[in-house]
Amino acid sequence: MEFIHSVLAQNETVTASTVVSYDLPVNPLSHILITIKCQQDLANYSSEWGEYRGIITKIEVLYKGSAIFSMTGCDCLDSSLFLLDFENWSINNDGVDNDYRWLTYLVPLGRKLYFPRECFPASTRGELILQITYATAMGSYDNIKAQVETVEMPDAAPERYLRMTTLSATPAATGDYDVDLPIGNPISDLIMFGTTIPTADADTKTISSVQILVDNIRRFYSHVNFETLHSMGGLDGRAPGYYAKHEHILRSASYAQFDRTGTVMPANHTADDMLHLPFDIHRDGEFILETAGKSSVVCRINAGVADAIRVIPCEIVAAAGGV
Repeated sequence: MEFIHSVLAQNETVTASTVVSYDLPVNPLSHILITIKCQQDLANYSSEWGEYRGIITKIEVLYKGSAIFSMTGCDCLDSSLFLLDFENWSINNDGVDNDYRWLTYLVPLGRKLYFPRECFPASTRGELILQITYATAMGSYDNIKAQVETVEMPDAAPERYLRMTTLSATPAATGDYDVDLPIGNPISDLIMFGTTIPTADADTKTISSVQILVDNIRRFYSHVNFETLHSMGGLDGRAPGYYAKHEHILRSASYAQFDRTGTVMPANHTADDMLHLPFDIHRDGEFILETAGKSSVVCRINAGVADAIRVIPCEIVAAAGGV
């Protein structure tokens, strides 16, 4: 058994507001790595992490035109953190003009990487497509390039693969709001985004609490609050994501451009507006949300603010079952 890690696209120029597609390899596929490399375009400016990670607005993997992976670039980064403990090792956030920086988006097709029993099965050329949508504005960066790399498992005979597609909704009012989850495949996890989180003197959040109902019966998460669920993101000692820049107050004219009189950063982490609901805690199927044969599988959100929500079910699809 071996794997093949290879380059699909090498330092391709990134153009704002474009959608770029790539034919993916035909061997069983474990995961895809999309690296955005660029140069800082301002001197004496330590750019925010959120500005950098917004360069990609959408990532999709399409099989015969149907999505098996579809989410925003930011959600992709946070999902791989929750599911696989993958955190970028970034460099050169030091405010120097023309410094090279890069960021890698991990697109997993299984809940374990390099796992021959859980990856996307072999396909025919042109059936499996990677599609990347770039933002309309690229922030304080120039000379932006994209590298796309893939990890194939040529000898694998996968039994299943991971499908992650986004359900988007905006409640019309505060209070309980139901998001219908897909029925037919087991769901190992939910990744959730809520626009509003608590701030100074405003203890309001888009996702105040969550329940899971199967045929109108509460399952797994009978009632869990935002605060507890957010803290559970640290299960198994998981790091909370790449923090914002770290600033110190400097009393020297030579570094006046970096002088700060406000609060010391880092403040929040990159996944501050994300929640993770794991069902398959041990990744062994002992606990998992079964949906086959059910009439209704619902994520009930108590919305404290009526603004945008995204829910990403992690479906475990039988490899022989297609998409």
